[in-house]
Amino acid sequence: MESAGYQQAWVRPSTLDGLNRRIHDGVPIEDLAVRAADRRDTFFELLFPYARPTVGSRVLELGQGVGWIMEAVLAQYPVAEIVGLDVSPVMIRSAQERWDDPRARYVLYDGLHVPLEDDAFDNVYSVACIQHIEKHHAFLAMQELVRILKPGGHGTLHLMSVHHLPASPRSYAEECWNHVNSVDAHWMHYYSYDELFMLFSHALGVTDLDIKYYRTSFWVHFSKGTDTPFKSPEVEQAYFLNRDLPAAIRPRGINTSPSTVGD
Repeated sequence: MESAGYQQAWVRPSTLDGLNRRIHDGVPIEDLAVRAADRRDTFFELLFPYARPTVGSRVLELGQGVGWIMEAVLAQYPVAEIVGLDVSPVMIRSAQERWDDPRARYVLYDGLHVPLEDDAFDNVYSVACIQHIEKHHAFLAMQELVRILKPGGHGTLHLMSVHHLPASPRSYAEECWNHVNSVDAHWMHYYSYDELFMLFSHALGVTDLDIKYYRTSFWVHFSKGTDTPFKSPEVEQAYFLNRDLPAAIRPRGINTSPSTVGD
């Protein structure tokens, strides 16, 4: 199948040095390992320490780029295998060029159907990837991540919040025209708390749902097949602008604001 519009920016030819500079917001190459460790620690030490990969875990990263966070995860946790899943053969080749570890491998996929078995991974995660994917494609990618996650495993995803808009280098109007005109750029898609709550709790039907706001982003934890719908009381008591939701999907408890960590 032809690449979806969002994929065009990632599949064009590039050098490893060019990718390092383009996909990491201009951060100097000598600082990228520290940056990757920070993203790893945000997930597994600060926000969701209960989701740390354990001994012998199989771990998957969606949209690994050139593998900096994969490398950071292997440096910190005693996992058995880590898989990078990407739509771009350019990214995969560059990751393999940049570093090598016998516990790491890569899988190329079409952005819709992941060629991996059900219930295969203890941890699945993604950082600074889903924000670039068209929302309907993103939902299907998330659905696949739920499918390949083991029951009781841990999914952790980073998604860009609408609160990032004031910090964006482009106006929202410019962003919209980039989408309409299929400009070959890093398209951005922004999410709200209520949207994520309904997406994960209802449309995806996950369990152990946790949503935290940190650094103008939402960081989401989910599992499947457990007896606990929500991981934290803040999520269970989620605030909704739409008070007329059907009873079957209305959150229980009192109204409160989204869980917030940091600024």
